[in-house]
Parts: sequence; C-alpha cells; structure tokens
Amino acid sequence: MSDMTRRMFARESLSALTAVALIEALAARRLFGRDVSPIVDGWFRELDLISREVHDHKVKDVEFQKKLEDLYARVDLPALLKTLDFDRIAAGVNYPTHGAKSLPVDFKNVSGLPTNLVFGRQIFAMKRGRSVVPHGHDNMSTGFLVLNGTLRGRHFDRLEDNKDHYIVRPTIDRSFQPGECSSISDHKDNVHWFTAESEHAFIFNIHVIGTDPGHVKKPGRVYVDPLGEKLAGGLYKAPKITYGRANELYG
Repeated sequence: MSDMTRRMFARESLSALTAVALIEALAARRLFGRDVSPIVDGWFRELDLISREVHDHKVKDVEFQKKLEDLYARVDLPALLKTLDFDRIAAGVNYPTHGAKSLPVDFKNVSGLPTNLVFGRQIFAMKRGRSVVPHGHDNMSTGFLVLNGTLRGRHFDRLEDNKDHYIVRPTIDRSFQPGECSSISDHKDNVHWFTAESEHAFIFNIHVIGTDPGHVKKPGRVYVDPLGEKLAGGLYKAPKITYGRANELYG
C-alpha cells in the first residue's frame, strides 16, 4: 500500500469513527427527535399497563389514580415534550376565546405500545384566564399532567349525585406547575377545574372509560357550576349545566 493510500485510509477511518461517536452522542442526548427511540418508551408502556388494569376491572379506580399519579411524578418532562413534539404543537395553537383547545397527540414515535390503546389522550391548551371548565365524570377515570405554564387547579369530591345537581366538597385548590399532576374518578376528587395563570398553559390528559362495571350511567362528562350555592359545612350545591353555560361562567 502506498503512503498516499495509507493516508487516505487513515483519514477515512478517522472520519468514520468520528461519525459513529457523534451519532452515539446525539442518540444519548436525544437530539434526533423522531429518528431515535424516546427514553420515555418504558414510561408509556407502564401507562398502557395501568390503564388496562382499570379498564379490565383488575383494580379499582382509586387504585388506578394512585398508580397514575405515581407514574406522572416519575416522568422525564423534557423527554416527554420532545416525544410529543411539543414545540411544534404549541407553535400552531389557535386559542379559543373561551375554554381550552383540545389537541390530538399520537405516539407513533413510542416503541412497544399496542395499537389498540384503551386510554384516550389529548393536550389541552389555553391562554391566561381561560379554563378547562369545571366538570365531573360518570364511569371514567382521568389524569392531568402539566406540560407547560402555571394553572390554578381545583377539585371537589362528589358527595351526592342528584337529577339536576351534585353536592360537592372542595378538596384541592392550589397552583400547579410543570410536571405536577392530579387525577379523578367516580370515587375521589370527581369534579375538576383548571385555569391558566400564565400567558399560555398546556396539560397532557389521558382518560379511561368504563372503569366501574356496576355503574348504571354511560361514561361521559357532566358540566357543573361547583360554586352554585354555598351550603353548611363548606359544601356546595353544584347545578348540572351545559358545556356552553360552563364556558360562559368559567371558560
């Protein structure tokens, strides 16, 4: 081999090794986005697992709430934002005048997830002063994880379910920061209400329907005015209202 050939071989080998090292470094730092399996794959698979447990009635909804909040608390938020392609999503939001914008998300970059997911998912986006309006749920469990911004989050326990109103008791009223979460079910913190305190705010949400096989009502939202009438003992009579009225009052 001539000296020129040896030098060319050495130079090309060094370039190849440098390229491999760069690829490994980029993968470790997750700078490839869609081209690299996200480090939150395992987190999403656990989300699928615990959702199936409550969907298949292997655990009670309150146990699911605890598992979901524990999982949310362990999220690598920067990795989740990258996996959800959050920057692109946030840049394209057309914020509504009232209420929150529901944005679809897909998990096509997550490996190992089944195609028949049992949980619904979306991102709620809102501008300052706008809300995910107060509502309860029938026969479903759901969990919020703050992705960006600051929100005032309020929850209420549903003590009575009457034809035209709930009787509720406030349980949570505090500021929620990115990475913080809450959950609801028929049996704990059933009514919730989130209002953006920052210029913009984004919440990741999942929900599982049909969590109580003995429930007589179809799964769905129930919009209420949780501050409708103050009662003794810190309770409220919360009239059931339409989505439009909820947005007029609190959106």
